[in-house]
Amino acid sequence: MVLEIRHLRMVDAIRREGTVTSAARVLNLTQPAVSHALRELEQRLGVELFRRDRKRMAPTPEGERLLRSSELVLVELARVERELEQYRDGARGVVRIATACYTCYNWLPPLLKQFREQHPQVSVEIVPDVRLEAVEAILDHRLDLAILYEPPNTGEVAMCRLFDDELVAILGPDHPLSERKQLVAEDFASEHFISQCPLGESLFHQQVLGPAGVEPRQWSVIPLTEAVIQTVGSGIGVSVLPRWLVHPEVDAGRLCAVRVTAGGMKRTWYAAALEDRMRSGPVADLVRELKAKGFEAACCCRVAAR
Repeated sequence: MVLEIRHLRMVDAIRREGTVTSAARVLNLTQPAVSHALRELEQRLGVELFRRDRKRMAPTPEGERLLRSSELVLVELARVERELEQYRDGARGVVRIATACYTCYNWLPPLLKQFREQHPQVSVEIVPDVRLEAVEAILDHRLDLAILYEPPNTGEVAMCRLFDDELVAILGPDHPLSERKQLVAEDFASEHFISQCPLGESLFHQQVLGPAGVEPRQWSVIPLTEAVIQTVGSGIGVSVLPRWLVHPEVDAGRLCAVRVTAGGMKRTWYAAALEDRMRSGPVADLVRELKAKGFEAACCCRVAAR
């Protein structure tokens, strides 16, 4: 292998500092040593990495390509070094977590706060931008733990069942369907459905509407849970949300909740992580907390918010 970490640090320093002399100073090397190392690297690769002039070293297109990769590698190395320092100092590391549904953010942060207070040596980071590719992010080591409501179609990650909840249809208090004991797919055909995600990503569409060949009259996406509740409460549309989430609004008469299908629309939550992390360490500790307290936290979060 031609490229080594010292090469990546060298080209990164030259790009940032602009000259070999300044880069050498940052790297604690002599200017001739850096110049020699750069020429040797270019000869090995067979390309010129920097255009040389009297004032500043500018990367060539080949140099830019190498710099893009070197930046990713050096950032990841720095992160690993920080985590290893935490282990050395008695810390347990960082847990990066993501969820498959926005409603989790109603109950997850308070639970993470409790976990952090009980495990001050563990830093927990919520990663919201990998919601739809959580399993891939776990396999790529960009994510440590995912909370999912569908088991992934791969045996490469370990799964732990957390808890079950029920999704119910929510309607305004004066909606004609509010007196029904249960709703079926056909009841939504003439409705304006308010969803937190696009139609193709909706569990409600996958499990209820799609199999029945039913499409709502209109489908609108509003990612914010509170906005969905307020929109439905004002009579603009209907939606489907967890029963625990809307319980306070139903009790207060601001919403009506109706079961979806005769057996109810149940959802099972899972924790997903790499096998070795699920067995021990901070990820395993957090999964145990989620399994023991996740449903309780979900049921309490809306009451506490009022």
